[in-house]
Amino acid sequence: MPRECKVKLPEDKQYYQYTCIDEASRERFLWWYEELTPTNTVDFIKRCVEYYGYKAKTIQTDNGPEFSYNQAKIKKEHPMDTLLKKLEIRHYKIRPRTPEHNGKVERSHRNDNERFYSYLKFYSLEDLIKQGKAYLKRSNNIPMAVLGYLTPKEKRAELELVSV
Repeated sequence: MPRECKVKLPEDKQYYQYTCIDEASRERFLWWYEELTPTNTVDFIKRCVEYYGYKAKTIQTDNGPEFSYNQAKIKKEHPMDTLLKKLEIRHYKIRPRTPEHNGKVERSHRNDNERFYSYLKFYSLEDLIKQGKAYLKRSNNIPMAVLGYLTPKEKRAELELVSV
């Protein structure tokens, strides 16, 4: 479920956070880019597969041009759709202008703003990625009530044991 989140830096520079959340374990993967592009979306999906160690069965996104050409009325296939077909991953899009249908990601962005962006300063994309990796590690080790007070990492380990 890639989704972007704007990150403001000094001198009015902006970076964009892509977020992927595993539905079963609630484990998150984050990565940052200088702009929202189909190329960066494809890169992010490849990073997700590498991070999780498996490919998802489905991905849900919003309708931004970084995820779909539908809104832009472009006739050619979107690079993300090309990759997803190759990986045999289904792509579902939420209805336009309904961010509430992407609630887990929206909530995670709110938590990121409260726990990460409001406390730290970033001086470059490389600095943001470095601090972001440390934050992601901490974030995936916070117990969650919805998981029976397991952390996302613990829940993933539990699910991996069951599937073996």
